[in-house]
Amino acid sequence: MAIGTPRLAFDIGGTFTDIVLISADGQIATDKVLSIPETIVAAVRRNIENTLLARGRQPLASLVHGTTIASNALLEGKGAVTGLLTTRGFRDELEIRRYGGAGAYDFSWERTAPLIPRRRRKEVTERIGAKGEVVTPLDREETRQAIESLLQQGVEAIAICFYNSYVNPVHEQLAQTLVRQIAPGLPVCASFEVLPQIREYERVSTTAVNAVLMPAVKRYLDSVEGELARYCPTLRIVQSNGGLMTIDYARAHPIHMVESGPAAGVLAAACLSREARIERAVSFDMGGTTVKACLIENYTPIEKNEVEVGGKANVGLRFNRGAGYAVAVPSLDIVEAGAGGGSIARAAGGGLRVGPDSAGTAPGPVCYGRGGTQPTVTDANVVLGYMNPLAIAGGAVPIDRAAAVDAFEKTLCRQLNLSPLEAAYGVCQVANAAMMRTIRAVTTERGRVPAEYTLIAFGGSGPIHAADLAASLGIATVCIPLFPGLFSSLGLMLADLRYDYVQSVPSLLAKVDASDLMAKREVLLNNVRREVARESIDPDRLSFETFLDMRYRRQTAELTIGLPLEVAPAELLRALAERFHREHERLYGYRRPAEPIVTVNLRVKATAPARNTSFADLGRDFVTKARARDARAHSVRSVYFGKQLGELPTRIMERSALLNQSCAGPAIIEEFDTTVVIPPGWRATLDEQLGIIVLQVE
Repeated sequence: MAIGTPRLAFDIGGTFTDIVLISADGQIATDKVLSIPETIVAAVRRNIENTLLARGRQPLASLVHGTTIASNALLEGKGAVTGLLTTRGFRDELEIRRYGGAGAYDFSWERTAPLIPRRRRKEVTERIGAKGEVVTPLDREETRQAIESLLQQGVEAIAICFYNSYVNPVHEQLAQTLVRQIAPGLPVCASFEVLPQIREYERVSTTAVNAVLMPAVKRYLDSVEGELARYCPTLRIVQSNGGLMTIDYARAHPIHMVESGPAAGVLAAACLSREARIERAVSFDMGGTTVKACLIENYTPIEKNEVEVGGKANVGLRFNRGAGYAVAVPSLDIVEAGAGGGSIARAAGGGLRVGPDSAGTAPGPVCYGRGGTQPTVTDANVVLGYMNPLAIAGGAVPIDRAAAVDAFEKTLCRQLNLSPLEAAYGVCQVANAAMMRTIRAVTTERGRVPAEYTLIAFGGSGPIHAADLAASLGIATVCIPLFPGLFSSLGLMLADLRYDYVQSVPSLLAKVDASDLMAKREVLLNNVRREVARESIDPDRLSFETFLDMRYRRQTAELTIGLPLEVAPAELLRALAERFHREHERLYGYRRPAEPIVTVNLRVKATAPARNTSFADLGRDFVTKARARDARAHSVRSVYFGKQLGELPTRIMERSALLNQSCAGPAIIEEFDTTVVIPPGWRATLDEQLGIIVLQVE
C-alpha cells in the first residue's frame, strides 16, 4: 500500500465536486460538495485543511485535479479574443474546415461559427516547401504590421500557423519572436510546438483552440495553485487521454485538457478491468449533466487521435465532421450525451422529452430545494422510490420528495394524463433511451456485440439506471465498483504521467527507410527526455511506446499501429504491413494486400507510473471499516418498477451486507456517493475488489 504522505484528488462535475484522499496507511476519506463555480476551490481548500488537521498536518504527497474548464470555455464561447497569423492564401482554413455532411433530412444540423473571425485572421508573405526548403522568405515588416493590427483589435492571444511549418518551423519561430518583442507577455503559440503534423486544417484548428484557451486556463490554474500550492507543490492535471501533466505544461498546452473531466472515470474503469480480469467492458458514467460511455478492450480504453469540440458537436453528429472545432491530440474515445440526473423533463407533442438542457447545480433538481421548478431525472428517481426520499450524499443534501411529486403533477401529469409514478417512470425510460444510444455508439456502431461486454457503471446516477440499460442491451453482467459516485476522482489517483509527441512521416510504406524512421523516433524520445528534465522527473521511470498512423493509399482515415521494435530492422516494414492488414481486417472485415500502404504520422507515448493504489487495497480498507461499526438494519420502502410490476416492497441495505451473502432483487443499496438499484430478476454479489456484480437471472 501507499508509503509516505497523503494524496488527494478532486474532480469537478456538473452538480458535485468529488474529493478523495488516501492516507499514508491506506485509509480512504471521501467528500462531496456542490459545484458552485465561485466557491469550489475554496471548498476544496477547507476540505484539505480539515483533513490534514485531523492527520497531524502532514503535507500532501500529490494533488491531482480533473476539470471541465477548457471544454466549458469552448461550449460557452468564453475563450480569449484571439488573432491568427497564417500564410498568404490560407486565411480561410478555419472557415472551410473539413465537411462531413449531415443527413439529407437533418435540418437541425448547424455548423459552429469560426473560432477566430475573418477580421482577426491575418495573412503574411512566406512559404516553406514540402521538403522543408524556404521557397519565399518571411516578410518581417508585413508580419510586424499584421501583429500591430491584431493588437489594435484588442486580441488577448495570438496563434501562428504557416504552411508546411511541421517540416521546417523557421518562419513560425521568427513570427513568434516578433510577437514577443512587440507585445511582451501576450500569450502566443505556434503550430510547430502544438501539433507538428500534416493536414493544414487540423493543425490550424488545434493551434487556434490552444491559443483561445490559454488565457482562461491560465487564470483558472493560477487561482487553483494560489489556493492549494501551500499544501502540495506538485499539482497535476488530468489530460484528455487519461494521463497526467504538470500545471505548467497545462498552462502552455490547454488543448490536452478539453476532455479532462470525463477521462478520469474511464481510466479508473480500465484499471479496475485489469485488476478484475474483465477483458471487454463498457465504462458508463452518469453524472448530473451528462452520460458518457467508452469501450475498454484488453484492459485498455479505446483512443482516438482527434476530437471535435464546440457547441454543435455532440453524439448525434459523431459521423458528421465539421460541426465543431477539430483538436488533433490523443484522447479517450468517449461518446457523450445530455442525459444526466439533472436533465430536465417536459411534455412535447403529446409525449415526453428529457434533456439535453440540465438544471445543473443552480437551481438544480426540484427535490434539492434550491429553487428548481422543472422536474428532472433525479426528481423522477426520488418519486419512484429509487433514491432516498430524505437525504443523499451522507445527509449533506436534503431531499424533498413531496416537492418533486408536486412538480410532476403541475408540469407533466396534467398534460399527459398520467399519475406521478407513471410520469416519473416514463421520464426514466426516455432518459434510458438516450443512454442506450451512447452505449450502442461505442459497441454496435463499431462492430461489437454489447452482450459480450461487462457494463462498469459509476457516477452519482449511473448505478440507478445500469441494470435496466443492461437488460435492454442484452448485457448480462453489470459491475458497480467501490465508491462509484467518486469514481472519477479515484481515477485521478490511478493516472500515470504521460507525454505524447508526433511527427508527420508522409510516404508509401514500401519507400520508408527503416533507419530514418528510427532516427525520427529518437528525436521524439529526446523531446520527451527534455520535457521531463525540466519537470525534475527521473527519466528512468519512463516507459515508451511507438506508433505509426497508416492507411491504404486511397483512404482518408488512418489506423494507429504499434511499431514492432522487437523485429530486426530488415523485417520492420514487412511486420508493419502485416500488422496493418490484420488490424484493418479485424475492424472492417477485409484486407487489401495488393493495395499500397501509406504512412502518415509517427507517434511516441511516454508514461511514468504514478499510481500506488489498487482496488484490492481499497477493498481491504472498506472491509476493515465495515467490521469496525455496526451494520445498519435493513429497512423496506415501496418502489415502483413499471406498469407490469407496479409498486413492490424493496429491501434497503448497505454494500457491506453483501460481504457474506448474495441478494436477489428487488433491492436497493444505499451508499454515501450513489444508489444501486437491483431490479426484480437480477441478483447482486461482491467480487474480490468489493465491486457489486449484478447478474440477470431471469
